[in-house]
Amino acid sequence: QSDLQQLKSDLHRSGHDMAKLDNLEVKVREQSWSSSATTVEETAHPKTNIVFPVQYFFELPQLKAVLRDIESDIEVLLGPTKIVTASKKGRSIGNKILRNSSICRAPIEDSSNWVQSCNAPRCLTCKHMCKAGDVFVVNDQTLKVPAKFNCKTRNCIYIAQCKLCSQIREGDYQVVYEDTYFGQTMQKFNQRVNGHRSCFKFEDRNKSALSIHAFEHHGCNFSIENYKFAILKECNPRALNREEFRYIERYRTNCLGLNRCKVER
Repeated sequence: QSDLQQLKSDLHRSGHDMAKLDNLEVKVREQSWSSSATTVEETAHPKTNIVFPVQYFFELPQLKAVLRDIESDIEVLLGPTKIVTASKKGRSIGNKILRNSSICRAPIEDSSNWVQSCNAPRCLTCKHMCKAGDVFVVNDQTLKVPAKFNCKTRNCIYIAQCKLCSQIREGDYQVVYEDTYFGQTMQKFNQRVNGHRSCFKFEDRNKSALSIHAFEHHGCNFSIENYKFAILKECNPRALNREEFRYIERYRTNCLGLNRCKVER
């Protein structure tokens, strides 16, 4: 106020009409009071933010425009309120690409001719793989070989069975032969088979259940060539232990099978 009075007296000494200066002073005071009242009201009642998280879509700008248009109506209903839309980031290229390999594979027209082999020129595992539809007999239970897998499949449950014991069993059903092994791997399957193959040496024979069986029961035919393999299931790496245990329990190869062999680590 003192500054305003000083300004008013200076202007009057300069020749300005006192009546006009009085009117101007009144308007300045009214404007100042209105501004201060608005500031106090805004401070006492700050706006509340209501956040709507939404996935990005092409019509999102139109939605924001609608919310801006009805903001005054919302304030009547809810008081000082500000509507905020928090849009999530749009899908990346990686999310748009179909990653489910079981869906991405081309359909198999005739699964009866499907062999679980990759047909790579130097793959040593292809010749051991079974055809889709082949049947394994494990402790008087049958297990059918599925299609769609090959020896390059990762994160899988597999079966290995001694062909020499299988031939004997086919002629004499009264004898129980422990010839089947269930295993798991996160590697490519042919790499896991190569791991078994490396144990078919006299000094490493106790590092694989397959080599232990071959050495103890077929010493003269101590070779991985006597085994046939098949991939049974592809699953999440974290579920491999559980799925392997299910097969072992169901077909009892931990009691009557090669899964009971004590392997050196």
